[in-house]
Amino acid sequence: MLATNHALSGGLIGALLPLPIAIPVAFASHFVLDALPHYGIPHKKRNHSSMYRWIVFSDTFIALSIALIAALLHKWRMEAMGWWAWSPDGLWVLYYFTHGRNLHITPKNRFMSFHLKIQRYERPWGIWFDLLAAAIMLPFFIDQLLK
Repeated sequence: MLATNHALSGGLIGALLPLPIAIPVAFASHFVLDALPHYGIPHKKRNHSSMYRWIVFSDTFIALSIALIAALLHKWRMEAMGWWAWSPDGLWVLYYFTHGRNLHITPKNRFMSFHLKIQRYERPWGIWFDLLAAAIMLPFFIDQLLK
């Protein structure tokens, strides 16, 4: 699932659930979303796809903008839970920068293997599911931001 959807879902969890319950729920939401159909292309093709890079970097910009807006509005729990919901993907970011900006990911531990395995519905047409999920969550997220 795209980072934007992890940020939105985590933010909603942070707005609706009390701490500390929100922390494991936000973290678990990451894997629930990743098990659903979502955007992706085969790992071996990622290094050569400008469209993949454009989508991922645009998505990262949007997700960081969501975090910035939550911080500017002092919605700290929403922001923190957005980061918790996204946090499992932090390993991929670390991998990317420590392996010469290589997007062909080879699991280095059981956690990474599990994380890749649940993403069996990652397909190019999954972008439509990502967009639908964002369109559904965004109005609720904005409503919680403005409360």
